[in-house]
Amino acid sequence: MRRLFDQAAALLARLSPREQRLVSIFTVLLMIALLWSGLVSPLLAGRGRISAEIAGLNGDLAALGDLGKKIHTAEGNLAGAAKTAEGDKGFSLLAFVDKAATASLRRESVASMSPGHRQLDGGREESTVELKLSSVTLPEVVALLRDVESGKAPVYVKQLSIKKRYEDASQFDVTLITAAVTRT
Repeated sequence: MRRLFDQAAALLARLSPREQRLVSIFTVLLMIALLWSGLVSPLLAGRGRISAEIAGLNGDLAALGDLGKKIHTAEGNLAGAAKTAEGDKGFSLLAFVDKAATASLRRESVASMSPGHRQLDGGREESTVELKLSSVTLPEVVALLRDVESGKAPVYVKQLSIKKRYEDASQFDVTLITAAVTRT
């Protein structure tokens, strides 16, 4: 390295004073360009990336705050629904689903309605009703879902499967499983 520096100094000494100043200015400009491209520019780009990431994380934080509020509201609604479920021991999920289906569907659309029960932990029981529908339209399905979920009973849709009929694209076969959790 020392030898290379000595050779450069000897070359510079052979030049005229005017050429020496030009080479010195060029060397300084080259060093400034190398420092800029190797150090300053990457630091500024990293700072810009970090600023953009902070802005994105702030947006995510606001969204999480909104979700937290929705969860808190849903927990409050769930507590109210649990009190309703405990207070209404005579509630029948099968009768509720049958009433909703009768109100929003044609009678021939209901292929089957099968009740089921299973024990959950904490002394709770989940009642389910599997409702199979054939040749129903989408507005009929939406009306049924609205009737099931807008009722005052603590009923929720556990599973929904919609399949288009081969012979008529405007008709669907639907399997709907509704459920309600009660204390035993």
